[in-house]
Amino acid sequence: MFSYLASPSICVIDDEEVDYQPILNSLMELGLGCVHVRGRSGDSLPPNPFVALRLVFVDLHLSGQTGKAAASHTANVVKKVVSADSGPVHIVIWSKYASDSIEGNKTPTGDQPTEADIFKEMLLQAEPKFKSRLAFSEMAKPKLTDRPDASLWLVELKRDIQSTIVSHEAFSVLWCWEALIRESGAKVSETLASMCDVTSDGNKTINGELKNLLRLLSSQQAGPDISTNTALRHLVTVLAQIGIDIVEFEASSLTMNPQPNWLAESLDNTWKQKVKVSSLNGLLLTACSDPEHAPFVPGTVFDVTNAAAMTAMTGFSMEQLHKDCFDGKATELENFKNCTTPVLLELTPMCDFHQGHRRGTNLVAGLAFPSEMSKNAKSKDACKKTPVFEDKFSAGIREIGFVFCSRYRVAMPLTPPDWLKPRLRLRDSLVTDFRNWHSNQASRVGLLSF
Repeated sequence: MFSYLASPSICVIDDEEVDYQPILNSLMELGLGCVHVRGRSGDSLPPNPFVALRLVFVDLHLSGQTGKAAASHTANVVKKVVSADSGPVHIVIWSKYASDSIEGNKTPTGDQPTEADIFKEMLLQAEPKFKSRLAFSEMAKPKLTDRPDASLWLVELKRDIQSTIVSHEAFSVLWCWEALIRESGAKVSETLASMCDVTSDGNKTINGELKNLLRLLSSQQAGPDISTNTALRHLVTVLAQIGIDIVEFEASSLTMNPQPNWLAESLDNTWKQKVKVSSLNGLLLTACSDPEHAPFVPGTVFDVTNAAAMTAMTGFSMEQLHKDCFDGKATELENFKNCTTPVLLELTPMCDFHQGHRRGTNLVAGLAFPSEMSKNAKSKDACKKTPVFEDKFSAGIREIGFVFCSRYRVAMPLTPPDWLKPRLRLRDSLVTDFRNWHSNQASRVGLLSF
């Protein structure tokens, strides 16, 4: 119910107070909040794994077990605490016995696995998704007889924690980004709270004043579209815009310690050639469509499931659409027709959509083509195509692209016909590019001269 508050980023899993209290104290002195899980048999665990955990300190021996039984129990606890659908997560094995043989408290020889090795093996077997989510390291936990006094160990623990946190440089950069987003959200809330004056009137409360302010922001963004079903969406739109402004301002002076100088290093060309560009394009250029949110959201690409019905309604000729979007030899046209399918793109300005000023749709027709047909999709004159990207929103991930032709424009009522099926949504930057292209094509002046 309150999942928006369930977001710890650090967790300590340890069942012995003489062990977990010092590390909790060390994290506190470093200003790092965390959640503690004992992990003993019968102890409470979260109803669902925490999705925002990024750093986990885990002891290997919980509930007094040893050997493979201990490794299995601890792996099960970690699986119930750490979400396999989030990440990356740094698992720090903090145990007095991490380097011991699974058969007893002795240093293993040769290829004999350690207790830490067995734990990692069992954890990855229990949840295969963890293989692409987790990174492991070990941090020394001295046995009770080998520990320094409490104050000195606190200093050593803080030093070890700091070294551990920065040991995976890429993780640190992503954590910095996540912190920037959280801080921007907190600053939006702080700014709105500071605008609520409750001192001048003893009957005012911060909750009541905030409700009025949020109601005002929502109604101003929504205009005539305000309703119980749309108000929250319009409010989030406003808050997101304020948050992005804060992120962009903070990013200009962002620093890290240590500074990630490796970000500016040149990439090896061999590595770059292995990167799947279509996957990156899919991430950067597309988002899921949400027909439950509203019909004809700007940027949505619709599959035409019945070309004859589209022709009957719009007058578009599929034969001519294929020819207009085609660029290649005449002998290749038939194959182009067979490999492509008709689509429509909604280009209404976002301001009209959010404020409820739209009276109908503003659609332009085109074709979806497989990646191997990209060379035959025209991107000049009245046509414009997208880069090839990975379509992860359709059945069976494929590499595709879209080509649209400005000659095929259509407006229709805001109730979608049954022959249109939302496929995905192009991100705002790409939609803006197509919207500007479409406007330029529509405003071109033709002159007759001699």
